[in-house]
Amino acid sequence: MNYNIKKIFFYTFFFVMNNFLTSQVNKYIEPLSFEYQNNVTSNIAHQKEEHKMKCQNINNNKKICTVKINSLFKNKRYKIIGNGQNENDRLFIKHEKNWAGPYFFNNNVIETNPIQDESIIIEINSTSKNDITIYLEEINNDSKIENKTTKNIYFKSKQRENPTILVTGYWPPTNEMIRHFSQDTNLNPNGWQGENWENRGYDIISYFPEFNPPDCSSCGEGYGILQVDYQNTSEDFWPIFGNKNPIGIITFSRGYMDQSWELEYNAYNRTNWYNDYNTPFQPTPNPPDENEQAYFLRNSNLPMNNIIEAINTLNIGLNPYIDSNGDPGRFVSEFMAYHGTWYRDLNQLGENNCISAGHIHVGGNIEWDTAKIAAEESIRVLINHLDQFTYLLGDINQDDIIDVLDLVTCVNYILGTIELNNQQTLAADMNEDTIINIQDIILLINNILNS
Repeated sequence: MNYNIKKIFFYTFFFVMNNFLTSQVNKYIEPLSFEYQNNVTSNIAHQKEEHKMKCQNINNNKKICTVKINSLFKNKRYKIIGNGQNENDRLFIKHEKNWAGPYFFNNNVIETNPIQDESIIIEINSTSKNDITIYLEEINNDSKIENKTTKNIYFKSKQRENPTILVTGYWPPTNEMIRHFSQDTNLNPNGWQGENWENRGYDIISYFPEFNPPDCSSCGEGYGILQVDYQNTSEDFWPIFGNKNPIGIITFSRGYMDQSWELEYNAYNRTNWYNDYNTPFQPTPNPPDENEQAYFLRNSNLPMNNIIEAINTLNIGLNPYIDSNGDPGRFVSEFMAYHGTWYRDLNQLGENNCISAGHIHVGGNIEWDTAKIAAEESIRVLINHLDQFTYLLGDINQDDIIDVLDLVTCVNYILGTIELNNQQTLAADMNEDTIINIQDIILLINNILNS
């Protein structure tokens, strides 16, 4: 066994033994009770109990096990601990009006998205011959993630007046909610709406595949650009991102069939991907990032806490939260999540550096218009964050105009009557020699006279 194979084996074993691989949706699968609805009944229990599930055998050695749980706290996440089920059994959470899942057990544990109702039905589609019991523990949702933004201030040059934020989508609603940011008239016949979006000084550009029908449930790989396919995603990703040189990146994909807005913190350079739809079913190469060891971790540095707060403030019925301990699902979603943060890490320095990137899983039951509102709000929060790290040379008072007011500000700083923040200091250093003096004033005057 050579050294690289030993490394892959070691990291795979380490992850399994330490339960790093928490569950996430990969492909659209409905609960079996939808097909056998008249044959299934539920026990009734309360959350702080061990619940024995009532099971009914169906064909092909499968059974549907259910239990109704009462007295839940709304908008809380729960850890579901199972006993007696098989590793590949699927768990669904059925609400009054919708459902979420499938979830898969890892070391007998599942962590749910926020649950909106006080009463739910938990359904497990099982091949186990054992009695199945579950126990629920409440998860603390109050954890904060510290942003890990690059310390290199981005230079907002005249050659790049509107830095680009790239957003990508996969299955609906994630492709539909960003369609208006596409520059492709075939995909967006109403015209690109991302140029200098909301006069914030950033161009928003989107890329996504198409599906037939557009409101598909079991959508497959789709067609067009960035298909839900490992090879297609990678082949499209690098030319697009290399050409657009984004300062910020949000990759979106559909998550569970619920109302969640799940910000993923982790993405792994893994080898144990779920198969996609066409051969070769796995990434090539595998792991995708040959310059890092298997299961190398890249983290989102989106302003996640601020996005959570902003989505909650909208009061549009979504459940935003940060998945700080799990992963984006071992399917093409995580593959894209890793690519976004990978690009950021490769482009930390230089004029076209990338400051922030991360992935958001969007609940499949969210209406397209609602998802669009939440996507735009997430982009606004990202812009607010990026503004802290951008400057225009000569724009010392940060009003996006270089004029005599900037000259007055520079003179006052040299005279010692005012202080400048980091961005203002960089903007005032016209000759970029790290010293602000009369030479910078002369260059600033010439800039104003020639503008």
